[in-house]
Amino acid sequence: MPKKFQHHSPKMPVVINRDGSLNIHRPRERGKYFTDLYHYLLSISWSKFFLILILLFITTNVFFAALYFFVGPQALDGSHQGNELNRFIDCFFFSVQLLNGPFTPVGVLMNFIVTLQAYLGMLTLVIVTGLFYARFARPNARVIFSDNAIISQYNHKSCLVFRVANERLNQIVEARMTLTMTKTSTSKEGETSVKLHQLKLENDYSPLFALSWTIRHFIDEGSPLFGMDAEKMKEAQVAIFASLSGIDETFSQTVTARSVYRYDEIVYDKKFKDILLWQNNKMHINLKGIHDLE
Repeated sequence: MPKKFQHHSPKMPVVINRDGSLNIHRPRERGKYFTDLYHYLLSISWSKFFLILILLFITTNVFFAALYFFVGPQALDGSHQGNELNRFIDCFFFSVQLLNGPFTPVGVLMNFIVTLQAYLGMLTLVIVTGLFYARFARPNARVIFSDNAIISQYNHKSCLVFRVANERLNQIVEARMTLTMTKTSTSKEGETSVKLHQLKLENDYSPLFALSWTIRHFIDEGSPLFGMDAEKMKEAQVAIFASLSGIDETFSQTVTARSVYRYDEIVYDKKFKDILLWQNNKMHINLKGIHDLE
């Protein structure tokens, strides 16, 4: 092995975060920021969405307040005269209230601007209502992945194990799980690249995913993990990507959930505590204990 690869390499960032979000920054080309605005407004967080709406509301009303202000002091009956700051404030609140306040537009130009703002306001309301509906109606899975994956013995065979659980009280039908391992590899020419390896599962299909699901990959001679200990995993910067997909029975639409286990999140010679128990002839699941090891 070349000397430069014998040291402990620093932790390499992963493409997918533990919560399933992408750890990717791709600068947008100039002039193309608004080409996919609808998808952007659907995919951002609720806090960013409301912040954009608030900024849009304030900016639009400031813009129209400036138009009303520059039309002249006589164009808005009832506004303060002689104090420019107070008059601009009156124009701003007239823009917000738009014919519902104590002010009256005067003149053709002023009424034309009011008509334009009323039309744009109606159009904006329709668009925002559609965005709200699309965001609320979009199905998403609430699946919990255990904090750690385990390498231990099962039926006297070495295997990689982790758990997932459905946090909602519904079912994900036709659920499928795939595991992909990434590790750094160096060619004979000294070029370092990241290789992808599919991990075969004991059972990658669940017809009804309603409670918990224990995922196992047996580490045999055909496994990419065969012969790798903790030190070799660290050296190769091993990361294991877990991807679950299925159909939400409530919406009858496909939902997905993802997580990743790095080499330092894989523990050895432990097992998960039992989180399922029967009580009053019903199966109960302790979601808080999904991460507990013993």
